[in-house]
Amino acid sequence: MISTLDLRKKYLGASEATDEDMEIVKAVREFVEREIMPRRQDLDGGWNRDEKLARETFEKVHQGLVDIGVQRAIWPENLGGLNVNPVASEMLVEEISRGDAGIATHMGIINWVMLPALRAGRMDLLEKFAPIICDNKPHGCCMAITEPSGGANAEDPTQHGRTIQTIAELDGDEWVINGHKIWPSGASVADITYCVVCTTDPKLGDEGVALIYVPPDADGMSFGKPFEKMGMCWTDTNTEIYFDNVRVPKENRVAGPGEDVKILHDIVGYGRLGTCNFALGAAQACFEIVLDWTKKREISGRPVRARSLHAAILGEMAQKIESARAYSMQISGMVRSGLYGLPGEPFLLSKCSAAKEYTCDITIWVANKAMELMGSYGYAFDYNVEKYLRDVKILQLWLGGPQRSLLDTALGYYDFEW
Repeated sequence: MISTLDLRKKYLGASEATDEDMEIVKAVREFVEREIMPRRQDLDGGWNRDEKLARETFEKVHQGLVDIGVQRAIWPENLGGLNVNPVASEMLVEEISRGDAGIATHMGIINWVMLPALRAGRMDLLEKFAPIICDNKPHGCCMAITEPSGGANAEDPTQHGRTIQTIAELDGDEWVINGHKIWPSGASVADITYCVVCTTDPKLGDEGVALIYVPPDADGMSFGKPFEKMGMCWTDTNTEIYFDNVRVPKENRVAGPGEDVKILHDIVGYGRLGTCNFALGAAQACFEIVLDWTKKREISGRPVRARSLHAAILGEMAQKIESARAYSMQISGMVRSGLYGLPGEPFLLSKCSAAKEYTCDITIWVANKAMELMGSYGYAFDYNVEKYLRDVKILQLWLGGPQRSLLDTALGYYDFEW
């Protein structure tokens, strides 16, 4: 069977990724096959949801991915990285997600959290964080956006930051942060930094929105108990975060009034587009599982997949996965080109949001069809499809969920306010 790696190489051509980039992608694919695929159930804690087993497995797999360069892949060589092409980095995410979307999430959050500093040209911050990211130890970051009172309000460009209730007040050379965040990946376990979306004054609207990097050991920052979820049970940690007079240096604010809000919408756009690679990895895994199962399972002496009804369903699964992959690659190319503006501006935010919604819908459809083709085996723990279905639901729901994505898709075509 042609691999995801081969398909992307065919579509992209040699100009998009170097031979060195592809060697790293190949190494990751081989690692996933060797070290993650046999441990997918252990990462989930087994049937009994054994936390000790899950944590130990996660640590081993995480370290292995760090050892082959995933954590430092996209960083420039002068900062200790491997300078992997952005296209190849998308392949890395899909390949890891093919094994486990939670691990891909944990590692991907680091680069996402660094985007605001990169977008603002804050080399002082990047030079501070890069040596940690590019060392040989596993690390984590956290992007704290969502609040209990408003859900996806902070991501909504039409609300202009007025509903954000995490407040940052300037006191001399320090920001003093008070508030409450909920659901961010990496909460309580991030050891590099927390990028916190807050406001200097809700009445200022967009002008008040501030992005501030908070050290993981900051006094006054505390965490709730990790949420018990149906998917990504141990690979992605989500808790509430409480800020009680948390003081951080003034220079930890990413940009300034009117600029931080633009960066916020950019990271939402990047995050939604990046979600496509996580979802595609899971969809590809489900497809590979059901292809193998329908080859070995028989109906009246012939493989299930040799029957026309089942073959047609498999063909439709392949068609939908490839259409979602092509769609996300098209939008990714538009973002990288720089010809269409920034990903937080209405035109590209619309495209990024539509790609996320479409790809997540396709992935959930593929997982459901895999279950239908496999019958009772499809929802049995031992066959892994049910794990992918549980895991991918969080991909569909984060960053505002499908409805928020659809609203932002519409905003690319006409303006409206609440």
